[in-house]
Amino acid sequence: MPASVIAIGLDALDPRVLEKWLDEDKLPFLTRLAREGTYARQRNFSLYRTENSWLTLLQGCAPETSHEWGHQNYDAGNYALNERAAYEFRLFPPFYALDGKPRVAAFDVPLTRLVPGVNGVQLLGWGTEVNQILRESSPPGLMAELIGRHGRHPLYDTITNADDGSETLSYRIPCLYDIEVMRSVRDKLVSAAGQRTAIIGELLDSDNWDLLFCTYGEIHTAGHQFWHIGRDHPLREAFFDQAGSDFMLDILQEIDRNLAALLADVPDDTTIVIFSPHGMQANSIDLYSMVFLPELIYRWSTGTAAFKGLEENGEPSPLRFDYSRHWSEEIWDLRTPHGDAVLESPEVQDSRGDPLYWDPGNWYRSAWPGMRAFVLPGYSEGLIRINVAGRDGDAGIPPEQFDATCNELTELVCQMVDARTGKQMAQEIVRVRQSPWEDGADLSPADLMVLWNDELATDVVSHPRFGQIGPVPFFRTGGHATEGFVLARGPGFDRGRKMPAVETADVTATLLDRLGVDLPDHIDGSPIGRAPSLAG
Repeated sequence: MPASVIAIGLDALDPRVLEKWLDEDKLPFLTRLAREGTYARQRNFSLYRTENSWLTLLQGCAPETSHEWGHQNYDAGNYALNERAAYEFRLFPPFYALDGKPRVAAFDVPLTRLVPGVNGVQLLGWGTEVNQILRESSPPGLMAELIGRHGRHPLYDTITNADDGSETLSYRIPCLYDIEVMRSVRDKLVSAAGQRTAIIGELLDSDNWDLLFCTYGEIHTAGHQFWHIGRDHPLREAFFDQAGSDFMLDILQEIDRNLAALLADVPDDTTIVIFSPHGMQANSIDLYSMVFLPELIYRWSTGTAAFKGLEENGEPSPLRFDYSRHWSEEIWDLRTPHGDAVLESPEVQDSRGDPLYWDPGNWYRSAWPGMRAFVLPGYSEGLIRINVAGRDGDAGIPPEQFDATCNELTELVCQMVDARTGKQMAQEIVRVRQSPWEDGADLSPADLMVLWNDELATDVVSHPRFGQIGPVPFFRTGGHATEGFVLARGPGFDRGRKMPAVETADVTATLLDRLGVDLPDHIDGSPIGRAPSLAG
């Protein structure tokens, strides 16, 4: 029987893209749903925009409240960064862990693990768009049964191991400069949408659920890989005509058709919530946090370049379109002789099972103890950790120099500009702590967090003291944005209403309200819609 509340995440679908295609009537089912329900953009202003977007929705609060900063842990004394395949839920479980009623089916929610208190089924890791996918199910064996009937995900299904030793899944992001490989990825994602819908449909029919909570991860990958095919990006002109169609639209139209079939017989009194806690835009994160910032901090710390770039700032070489290998291989070939001696290669890191072997910022790890500061690998802001003697190791700067070093680094990063336009790369630099000894679960391990200029998408930067870094190949042309959307139909949601932007925690509060559950004190949001809840 259909669930009372059906919540479906279209993971990382950007609201601007969605609204454009709704206006153009390219998504018939979602267009009809928007006419019949209430629509709003949802804002997620948490730092760690990529790591914490889903965490904010699952817990209904910001990381300062949840005391959880993404899915990585930094061990200061050992200069060790460990990436987990799932959130820890240290203080608060996912909102659907309600200790008894209601009946819940959760399927393929990103960065989530099995948690107690769920009255129903938890099926995790069929295929989500994250670096590591933890495959678990409760009851045990149910995921294997579903895979036996519907198949494995055609893209997200390479077995690897997380830092904690658990078996996880991943996929190797292909070279976006190879249009035929990109076309193959598009085709696999289209196929996956159908498989996913079949699994969700089987779940929907298997019980009288109060809540069915599931996601489509395929549009997330499409946004990363295909942003430049049809949207503003330096690579658009080179690849749009070759593609022959907008690959993002191809995938979302397939999802739209599948949603129409999945929800065709849902009663009018069923609450349907389609949402994403974050969006997508031209990528202003990957190269900046993973290549440019780590190299700038290394040059500042040591006076020597680990990667190539003009020593004198001048006209950078033109964009290249002939890259053919994996991004990490292309970047590794740009190292200097000095870099070859001091950096740890991606091959070495991969051989020991490091899940971040592909991230150039991770290659500096063996050099961290001798640097004045370094960049912690991450997926959002630039995370600068100052190497303080007695806190991070035996070496490092004296603690009394912490304040001056923060100021110096802030000035240093603010001087880095896009070498092609001259525009400043950093939008803002957030100082996390005033003293190196400030500690607490509500603080990021970074001492400084660099918020990037989202209006830029560049392959080369320049600095007045340390010259150019790059050009380098693009990795993923789409990067995460802080704004998502929510589209809700059912009792309490006005037809055709467009609301002002809501907060991500409001979506969490809305789902709990629809289930007739009192909001826990830590939930920062308020329910959307005016009519009484199921409990009312």
